[in-house]
Parts: sequence; C-alpha cells; structure tokens
Amino acid sequence: MAQKISGKTMIIFVAIIAPLLFLLASLFLEPPIWIILFAILWMGAGFMILYIPKADS
Repeated sequence: MAQKISGKTMIIFVAIIAPLLFLLASLFLEPPIWIILFAILWMGAGFMILYIPKADS
C-alpha cells in the first residue's frame, strides 16, 4: 500500500520527528555539543513554524 504524504505531514516530519530521531541517535554516537544544540534549535524553529496562526484571507 502506497501512502501519500501531505505537505503538513512532511513539515511535521522534517521539523519535529527528524531532530528527535537525531537526538535519539546522539545518545549512542556522542556528537559534539554544538550539533545537539543545533538539533534542539531546529526543533524549536519547527514548532514556531507549525504553530504560527495563519491569517484569514
């Protein structure tokens, strides 16, 4: 079964799920701290993008 990914689902994946998976992987890989901080910043920006109210046109 092929599943179509809508734009909202792709944004949620790229902005929230991908950094969470990266942070989970960082438990085992031990990357430098600036990479972990970048992933947290990336996730925060993703939350802002998802929850900015849309203007009615």
